[in-house]
Amino acid sequence: MQGKHDIRIDRSKLHPQLNYKLGLLLKKCKKKGIYLIVTEGFRSKEQQDMLYAKGRTVPGNIVTNARGSSYSSQHQWGIAFDIAMNYDIDGDGKVSDDTWNIKGFQRVAKIAKSIGLGWGGDWKSFKDTPHFYLKKWGSTTAKLKQQYGTFENFKNTWSASVDRGMGLILWKDALKTKKILRIPNGERVQVLYTKLWYAKVKYQGKYGFVNKKYI
Repeated sequence: MQGKHDIRIDRSKLHPQLNYKLGLLLKKCKKKGIYLIVTEGFRSKEQQDMLYAKGRTVPGNIVTNARGSSYSSQHQWGIAFDIAMNYDIDGDGKVSDDTWNIKGFQRVAKIAKSIGLGWGGDWKSFKDTPHFYLKKWGSTTAKLKQQYGTFENFKNTWSASVDRGMGLILWKDALKTKKILRIPNGERVQVLYTKLWYAKVKYQGKYGFVNKKYI
């Protein structure tokens, strides 16, 4: 319904950094009166092959050039999500006719790019306007396949255990200006990314920074 985001995916299957940025996007869009339907997140090989078959071996329009067996869809690596619109963009009092409104996608893209997400609408070939993704590995899955080989190997980097007898301080920022809490030894954290001396992590619903050498 209008005035509310409609989340139709399992966000726990997204890369922790993408899930964090999706949360930011939803908040920023809501402030501007923009409401989204999140239609697609992680896809299995079987789900991707079913989509690939559309317009080829089963009726419908072609919606993707990525075969499931080649793991060439960003969705299969948990680094992408797709959206539709859930608000009245053209001002006619209806929402149903604005689901795929290009102006809506462009408005969302502007916000998404401001928080570091990539947009499929910027692709030169096969523009994918509902598609948003983490830019770290580029616009294809080639770097992911080269670096990790399999999705399972990649997913293993999404979490880690604290390996320090006295536990590990979770800082509010990378400058260590404020302590949030101390994470006990052996506890697992979600890892959004690593940089310099630190890792940005999520623990018990809280986001912060820890010394990466102890995870």
